Parts: sequence; structure tokens; C-alpha cells
Amino acid sequence: MVSSGSLVRLIPPSRRRSSAVLIPFFVILVLLWLSVQWSNTTSQPVAREAVIDPLDAIKNDTLGFEKIFVIDSPQRPDRRDAIVLGSSATGFHVDFIDEIVYNEDNIKEKGPTDRDEIAAFRSHINVVQRIVADRHESALIFEDDVDWDANLKTQLRGFAQGALKIQNGNASYSPYGDSWDLLWLGHCGVKCNASSPVQVMPHDITAIPPQFLPPYSYDAPNGAGNHVRMTCKMEEAACSGAYAITYRASQKILATLTLSTDKRAVKFEGLLSQLCRNGSLECYSSYPSLIGRWNWTSRDSGKPDSTQDSDSHTSLSMGAMYSTLQNIGRILGGESRVQATVDNALVPELNPDLYEVPYAVLKWADKKGGHEKHI
Repeated sequence: MVSSGSLVRLIPPSRRRSSAVLIPFFVILVLLWLSVQWSNTTSQPVAREAVIDPLDAIKNDTLGFEKIFVIDSPQRPDRRDAIVLGSSATGFHVDFIDEIVYNEDNIKEKGPTDRDEIAAFRSHINVVQRIVADRHESALIFEDDVDWDANLKTQLRGFAQGALKIQNGNASYSPYGDSWDLLWLGHCGVKCNASSPVQVMPHDITAIPPQFLPPYSYDAPNGAGNHVRMTCKMEEAACSGAYAITYRASQKILATLTLSTDKRAVKFEGLLSQLCRNGSLECYSSYPSLIGRWNWTSRDSGKPDSTQDSDSHTSLSMGAMYSTLQNIGRILGGESRVQATVDNALVPELNPDLYEVPYAVLKWADKKGGHEKHI
């Protein structure tokens, strides 16, 4: 009789030796398999993040900023209608802030002496104050008479590409770079910093030729020309139709007003230019202006409404090659192409889905002479 304690003797010695060898082998295989699975699981998110383009944030509904504000007049609901319509058609969202109406009692501050200028000045400062109070990381501000190209998101991507190269930095916090304070996107003339690099797009079909630009207060930068778009670090500009500012920049603007003892009149764009020029703010812009104007003066005077006839070249748009408002009928009608607002345009009709960021070069000069590099 075989006792229970001697059951192991029923297994031949050779099989016991094989089992002793195979068990550690299988344990090693299992551990290797688990190691591979763990490696794949932990590395996949990193791989996905690594291929994300930081400039893709410009495609969101605030164009890569935390907020978009529009300063609009309660007396002009038609302008608000146009902004809401145009922004919805081109894929971004805005919040409105009422323009200040001049009143002797409610406007008592250092600034311009003209009634309208005082109201405009305070309206912009109220937006700056809002950015600081709500701690917005950045905001894009429009005045309510702006118009923009149907290709705006692609244009902004090209602008961001240039701003990043000029800053020679990263886009970890903003697709436009981490060191900018102000992006002056809508102006009527800009003065670039001559000692700073500049991005040049020599063949941008969305750049309005000089003869079709509205009056500018500054001479064109060196190298400007037909269908040439430039991105530069800037010193000053005229008009404040559209600009983006950071939380830090907003604090500096309020601090300047709070501490200033200068009693001289200054427009809001004059205040911004002063801070860009003296280095308090790091400022960037585009030539020509990226944001145009909608000619409400001509519209209000009773001239024909060109939006009723999408084939008309009697445009109410100023400074936008493929005007959103001018083409709103086409866009809402589902047409694939938008029409240029100027006669003899290089590309009279364009499909925005096919428009890409144009070829660009970075140009700069040093003691050794001029240099350029393809971006």
C-alpha cells in the first residue's frame, strides 16, 4: 500500500526535473509579456501628445486665446448682428462689452479731451480691467466695425508661426508664443522694430496690394509689396480695431494709468504704442493688417448694399481680401468659394478649405550682413 505522504513517488524523477525547469521558464515569459504591455500602456499617451501641433489651438472657437471680446454700442444692434453672423460663419465665438457713452459725470480720468475719444478710451480700459478682474490668461479684443478674411484661422496660423520664430521660443502656453504681451492684429499703419527679425511671406494671395489698402498712418516696412505679408516685432501702430493682450500686459496697462502724472491727452492706441515703444510690452503685428474694417459710414449714407449681390465689386470691406461679411451670402449658401473684394485680384475666387499657410522666410541682419532662413 502506498501512503498519502508518498504520492510524489508516483511521478517519475525525470518528469519532476522537467517541471522544475519549465515552471521558471513560464514565469519569465509571463513577466516579459506584462512588461511589454505596461510599456505600451504608459508610452502611448506620450506618443500621442508628442505629435500634437501647438498651433492647432488656433482652430478653436476663441482662435487660440482664452476669450474674444467685442466692444459694441448699444445704439448699434446692426453692428452686433454683423459680428455674430460673421463669427458664426467662420467658426469662433465672441462676448460683447457695451461701449461707454460719454457723460461728464461718469468719465473723469486722464486721457483724451474729445468726447468720442474719451468714451472710446474708457471702453477699451474697461475691457482691460475685465481681463485682470477675471484673470483671463489672454483675450482678443475687436471694435464693432471690424471685418476679417474668410481664411482668418489659416492667416493666424501663419502669423503665429512668424511670431514664434521671432521670439525664438516655445508655444507651451499660447500658440502665439510664451513671451508676447500684445498682438496688434487690426491697425491702420504699423512701425516695425528695424533691429528685429521679420517673417516675410512673398506670395500671400490674401495680402491686400498697397493700392487697395485703406489710408495708413505709417510708411510700409522695407520689403513690402504686392501680395507680401510680413510679421514683425513692432514699436507703434495707429487705430485699435483688433488686438490681443495677455493678463500680464493688462496689469501693466492699468498700472501705467494708475501711476501716471502726465496730464496730456492720449488715445488708447497711443497708450499701447508708448508701452510697446519703451519696451514695457513685447508687441507683434502683421503688415498689412490681418483684420479689416466694414465701411458702415458708406452703408449708413445709403449706398447700395453690396452684400445683396455677391458678384459686385462695390465693396464695403476695407482691408480684407476675401471679406467674411462681403461673402456672407456665399458662405451661408453653401458655396465652396469666396470672392476677392478688389478688382484684378491674383485669385478672384478662392476655396478657403484649400488655402494653406504660404511659404515664408525669416529675415534678419547683423554685423555680418543680411540673412534669411526658410521657415
